[in-house]
Amino acid sequence: MTAGTDVRRAGTGAPLEETYDLVATAVREHDISTPTLADVLDALGVTNRVLDARLHRVSAHGGMFFGAAYTVSWVPVRKGPSIVAASPSTWREVRDFLVPQVVDGQGMVYVAGSGPLVTDAALAGGLSTTYLLEQLRFEGLVLGGAIRDRDVVEQSTRPVVASNFVPTDTQGAYRVESAGDTCLVDHVPVHTGDWVFSDGNGTVVVPAARLREVLTAAGATGRTERDVLRRIRAGERLPDLIDEVGTI
Repeated sequence: MTAGTDVRRAGTGAPLEETYDLVATAVREHDISTPTLADVLDALGVTNRVLDARLHRVSAHGGMFFGAAYTVSWVPVRKGPSIVAASPSTWREVRDFLVPQVVDGQGMVYVAGSGPLVTDAALAGGLSTTYLLEQLRFEGLVLGGAIRDRDVVEQSTRPVVASNFVPTDTQGAYRVESAGDTCLVDHVPVHTGDWVFSDGNGTVVVPAARLREVLTAAGATGRTERDVLRRIRAGERLPDLIDEVGTI
């Protein structure tokens, strides 16, 4: 896998493959969800980690997905000082959104953002989605804005999160500022190497340095919630259970 060192050893100091297996085991054994992760982060005082609710699953693939973030930062294109001078090549300005430095995206989630959600231009389309997911094998895509080519994207075998479909691309309106560094998805900063978790409830970003701590706490929270749910179904009253366990 060709990617930054921060991605390969994010969160635990172990290689990405080992960390991914650790996360997968925790998610599977403790049935960890994004609401659980959001609660844990809040309890730890880690704020501003939940992505805008307008970002939702637009592909047919369901269920939780996760991985170390690999980020692409987009910025609006501003006109130069001369209105008659030739504009820069749009391909040169955007080519890095295909992350040519990555040859294998397994264990990683592709995350693209430009600050406020880009709803008027697509940050990816059918060709790039297919390339990133099927050839580079990213675990999923999280776009801080729109996507296009609904007929292709909805049939994707791997998950795609975006705000909306739109026919317009980014040419002449946006350019790639950086790849493999940091991007801003609305108000949430996402650093390459952070861990991204996404399910039907939404998408949560866990700082790399807090990953193991968050997983441990999420496992404990998940066990408590499953026990409370079992006891509710057995006829116990929820207010009394909350008084006992101190959480909801």
